[in-house]
Amino acid sequence: MIYLYCNTYTIKSKGGECMHSIGVALLFNLTDLVTGLISAVKAKDLQSTKLRDGIFKKIGFLICYFLALMIDTYGSEVGFVLSIKLLPIVISFVCLTEVVSIIENLAKITDILPAKLLSIFHISKEDNKWLT
Repeated sequence: MIYLYCNTYTIKSKGGECMHSIGVALLFNLTDLVTGLISAVKAKDLQSTKLRDGIFKKIGFLICYFLALMIDTYGSEVGFVLSIKLLPIVISFVCLTEVVSIIENLAKITDILPAKLLSIFHISKEDNKWLT
């Protein structure tokens, strides 16, 4: 069970002060992008189409953050009355998917990750042997 709670998410006014949470999520996005680039360079498989798709995915995440923030902040003014805040859920989901992707990228870059950790995410070391 994953407990979806973001203790840094606060909205003190209509303008909102949740940029810290979004900033942390953006760091996860950036880390995934950087580890993906490093793994592609190591595999000698750097392709502009994959990079472009990755950047578009990150832009999509940014739009999701903005949309959730808008709904949380101004949604009640247009009829979106929710008993929960969406931004912490969106950020938790994105960060969790980014962590899995970062672990996959690290498995391609180096062999320092323990096999038990890789097995939790269904990543096998044999799949990454061609990179060494």
